[in-house]
Amino acid sequence: MAETTVKAIPYLGGFSLRRPHLLPVLVFIAVLFALSLFFVWSRIQVINLEYNISSLEEQLRTAQHQSRQLRLEAASLRSPARIEKIARQELGLQLPTPEQIVTVK
Repeated sequence: MAETTVKAIPYLGGFSLRRPHLLPVLVFIAVLFALSLFFVWSRIQVINLEYNISSLEEQLRTAQHQSRQLRLEAASLRSPARIEKIARQELGLQLPTPEQIVTVK
């Protein structure tokens, strides 16, 4: 029969140099991996939100520009001089004569 010998576990400065348990190491690696994935996912979400904010800001600038243009156009269409010009040239209207004016009391 072969005899097996058991080697003594060496001690170095009060610490034993034995094989570490595998489960705590695997748990540590799994937690580290999960935290890394969470960090990457959160950064991707931040980048996507920044793109969305940028797009919405551009839409807001475009809408504000259109609003300014429409207000300017509305102001020019309400101009009394323009309305009088259309009334005279296109509709054939003219200022009333004194005989056509009726005073209501």
